[in-house]
Amino acid sequence: MWSAVFGLASGDGVAAMMGMGRIIRSGERVALSHYHLDAEQWSAMLSAPGATLPLISCWADDARAYVLLLEGDRPLLTSTAVEERRYLAPSSRFAGAEWGERVAYDLYGVEAMDAHGNGASALDEGGWTSTWPLSSRPGPAAGGLRPLAGSHLLRPEQTGLSGPLELSFEVRKGKVRSVEVCAGGAHRGVVSRLLGRTPEEAMPLVSRMTAGGFVAHPLAFARAVAQARGLVPGPGIRDVWMVLLEIERMSLHLFDMARTARGVDAELLATHCDHAREAIARACAEQGVSRRLMDMVTCDGFRDGLEIVPLAQAVHAVMQPRLAALEELHRVFASRLDGFAVLDVRLAERFAVGGVSGRASGRSMDMRRREAGMRLEALRATGSSQGDARAREGLRLAEIRDSLKLLERILGSIGLEDDEPAPDRTDEGIGVAEGARGDVWYWVRLKDGRIESLHVRDPGVSLLPVLGAMLRGYPISRVPAALGSIGISPAGIAL
Repeated sequence: MWSAVFGLASGDGVAAMMGMGRIIRSGERVALSHYHLDAEQWSAMLSAPGATLPLISCWADDARAYVLLLEGDRPLLTSTAVEERRYLAPSSRFAGAEWGERVAYDLYGVEAMDAHGNGASALDEGGWTSTWPLSSRPGPAAGGLRPLAGSHLLRPEQTGLSGPLELSFEVRKGKVRSVEVCAGGAHRGVVSRLLGRTPEEAMPLVSRMTAGGFVAHPLAFARAVAQARGLVPGPGIRDVWMVLLEIERMSLHLFDMARTARGVDAELLATHCDHAREAIARACAEQGVSRRLMDMVTCDGFRDGLEIVPLAQAVHAVMQPRLAALEELHRVFASRLDGFAVLDVRLAERFAVGGVSGRASGRSMDMRRREAGMRLEALRATGSSQGDARAREGLRLAEIRDSLKLLERILGSIGLEDDEPAPDRTDEGIGVAEGARGDVWYWVRLKDGRIESLHVRDPGVSLLPVLGAMLRGYPISRVPAALGSIGISPAGIAL
């Protein structure tokens, strides 16, 4: 039945004539970058010859399955109908889609046909009060916690991460052989709590989505909402957003550097990073804003009373003099990070790993470069292709230097005009912000001014499928240090 529904043979014929992007755009256009495909077109897209577009995210609900792709530096969203709780699995073509398929099954009970992977639950570990809780037809709870796979388990307090994420390992001769992520304890049902709210009502919760993105998450959401409403924020708002994002970038880079340094007994470097981060937080507080810039971004701009010029000047003044000492200490301790937790460039490309982890492995994707009004001459940092902890720490330092230069450029030309056109209003939008740990994506669909559907993709999700390769061969005792260098934020993974 399902081969007939999805038209596999016919789809192969269509794919032979068209590339992936063209097949997607042959569907029904429903928004600026969104195309609905019928079952035959969906099958053709998954079997299209030629290059596979990088996958940003995959998700599904009762009605439709979605994949968000990157074509060049532009998002391309496609969807298809879920029929009888089933759809043809995107993971049959996009290896990184497996996590989204597993989450969709746990929440909605929709099954990805011909899926790759082991099909294990992503979120439901047997303790929920109902099965498929977001489905229109939820089932009774299975009852009883399921045992976690693997011979070793790192509880949240043992991972070194700031959040409730468990890691299950198969270990041979004392070293990691494979890794399974257990995110049930991290799932908070945040996205479901946002449905039915106006964007303005949702923003306080979005702003608290994760401490790894108090600016990046609300900024990506605000951009998605603006696109859905057919609006383009003015250059003054755009520049304020850029300044806030760069301050957050420096703060989080310092946090990740300190965590990595402590993992290799470089306590002096860690202490300097801590002091620099505290200096930034104190400068923010002295300018009348929160220490970590929470609640600064609004749907139509920024918080009333925010004076961005003195804030940027204060942060620049406390951070610039500290950079030379940080760079010198990094040179002293860098050899301890050589060859540690390596991410191969082929894996970075295949799973669209972004942020420092991707760029330090040779995947030179930085979504800031596509933003209107960006002072591109300030973005000079480039990653090596070594992909190890040393490359990641060196890149974090280089990006802090770039952030300081970008603050200077923006202050010298704040509100610089551009000619970015406003999109047509379709009540649907996609927004992205290049956060400190990678690209944060939001997709939102509005109905009568309220959020009808929403999807969030935190950059930590793209790291899940590569963790096993990065940690393979390491003793369990070294895993927390490796995770600190990679920069995963558990709160953003299971929303």
